[in-house]
Amino acid sequence: RIQSQFKTVNGINLKRRELFMSYMAGLVVRASNVEKLLEDMNSFGRQAFMDAGATDMWITQSVMAGDGYGEIFITSDWESIDAAVSAPDELRARPEFIDAMQNAGIQTLRRSLMQIHTQRGELTGKYGSLIISAGAQQDQDTIESNADAIWGHMGKNSNGIRWTQAMAAGPLTGMYATVTTADSLDQLMKSSNEMFADPDIMGRMAEMGFQLIQRQLFRNLAD
Repeated sequence: RIQSQFKTVNGINLKRRELFMSYMAGLVVRASNVEKLLEDMNSFGRQAFMDAGATDMWITQSVMAGDGYGEIFITSDWESIDAAVSAPDELRARPEFIDAMQNAGIQTLRRSLMQIHTQRGELTGKYGSLIISAGAQQDQDTIESNADAIWGHMGKNSNGIRWTQAMAAGPLTGMYATVTTADSLDQLMKSSNEMFADPDIMGRMAEMGFQLIQRQLFRNLAD
């Protein structure tokens, strides 16, 4: 399901990562004791997710997000919708997870399911940006072409970008969620401003009727 391919765009050696029929599940919570949450996830939670079939799992916290400031995102990748829906519920029913949620003062806010369209680079780094947008559906070849063009700018100062579409996410259902990670938000935004000033990028966005809905900035708590 995952294929890697190397190519060059604007002089940057790219790692092209295509994820076919993969899904990203998000659990959004608030925690009165964030350190306890991270301690428990590092000691047994992460491995439990992987044992349940997750292919990846990480934790982030919104730092600039309007009313969403301070929200914690527990995000996991799955190869099927069935696994993405059933496995987390089964995990949270286990006694150690119940105790961990109580000890960390977890308040569950919402859950969402995204289909992963494509990715460039790796989602690592201290910080990140989440952009929610609306626009027309695109075929996979167009998605890949646009991703290459965008990564030609963003890859200079970012570690990775993932493009997803919300399958079940309340009022965001059907919208696009783009996650970008980096070691510096200043550098990430520098590349973002450069990208949005590129006539080619703006033309591509106009073709799909791109509408920026919101942006959040987050910090990585555990990856």
